[in-house]
Amino acid sequence: MPQPFPLRRPSRSLALVALVVWCMMRFAGDRSPVEQTLAQDRGQTLAQKPTATEPVAAPEKADAKERPHSETPIPRKTKKRERTAKPIVQSRPYPVFGIDEVLDHLATTGAKLHKAGQAKGDVELRKNLDRKTCSLTLAAPGEETISDRDLYKRACESVFIVCSLYKGSDNENWQTSLATAFVVAEDGVLSSSCHVFDNEDTADAVIVMDVKKNVYPVTELLASNKLADTCLFRIDAKNLKPLPLAEEALPGTVARIVAHPGDSFFFFSSGHVSNYERDQDAVLWMNVTADFGQGSSGGPVFNELGHVIGQVSRTYTLYSGGSATRSRPRRIAGVAQPRQRRALAQLDANSPKVAPKKPAVAGEAEADADADADEIMDPQMVFKSCVPVQSLRGLITAKPAP
Repeated sequence: MPQPFPLRRPSRSLALVALVVWCMMRFAGDRSPVEQTLAQDRGQTLAQKPTATEPVAAPEKADAKERPHSETPIPRKTKKRERTAKPIVQSRPYPVFGIDEVLDHLATTGAKLHKAGQAKGDVELRKNLDRKTCSLTLAAPGEETISDRDLYKRACESVFIVCSLYKGSDNENWQTSLATAFVVAEDGVLSSSCHVFDNEDTADAVIVMDVKKNVYPVTELLASNKLADTCLFRIDAKNLKPLPLAEEALPGTVARIVAHPGDSFFFFSSGHVSNYERDQDAVLWMNVTADFGQGSSGGPVFNELGHVIGQVSRTYTLYSGGSATRSRPRRIAGVAQPRQRRALAQLDANSPKVAPKKPAVAGEAEADADADADEIMDPQMVFKSCVPVQSLRGLITAKPAP
């Protein structure tokens, strides 16, 4: 028997109520409890969800590459302002420099000093290359071991960038050649490699820069040793932080270096003292396993106490011998490029002009002279040759501490 019509209306009402409740639960489930609480605090209801016509921000983890090309990118809301062309430089407890930043600063400041007649060139500075010693008050050495981090922080205050400036043909674009130096005395005395000043180039100005980007012209050479490749020079600065000099470092001693290889400024490397050897001029050299490269010349080598045990000088690449079983290995030394080849060297810094190392034993000269270039095989290792601290001390007549 058919049901009366009034009994059908409650069934439709219940179905409609159930549908509304399901829809509310479905949309409310998209929000977390925290979001629901925040929405209620702002006077919003759970039903206030974005409609299909409103733009919805994509999840942060979504890949931008997966977005269809026809869809307009939706900017993500953020508290930060739009970036300007100049990046924001954050303050850090260690130096961070850009290559162009340093080169532009050195070229601009050096050009001003040269124009004002305050910066000297190589030719004028070389007049004092015959000075053999000078009198200095050295820093007192400590007796406690220093960690790598603490040493780096301390060394950055005493390690400088040496810049030789060469005037361009238009008298505006300056070329640069960089090396390393470190403070020996607080009244403005620094040490670097002698070949930084005594070479085939003729720099128009020689300046130095510290970690705070203060630039000083080199005023004079105080003492030098060409054979040992070390020298002392002065800048017009006071209250510098000198590095203490050690007495000697035995093979196996920790060797740590802070220098500027390849325009990578204040670069730290570590290793050990490998051995000592003498060249054909009976000059003593110290080899280390700590890494360095072009631009590191003059950099300090530290021991575990933070004392200077040597100074970066040069590298030799060891190549295997020829096809003969008893052929001698050959060490090839990199030689600084003259000024007329500087442009080519900047294009290919990894291919310096090379010259064979002079043999230390009589009789090897003839063997090297007869050796065919084709016999030089694969490179095997690189010797990192440094000036031992004894040679540095040979330039200094120590004053008694006040």
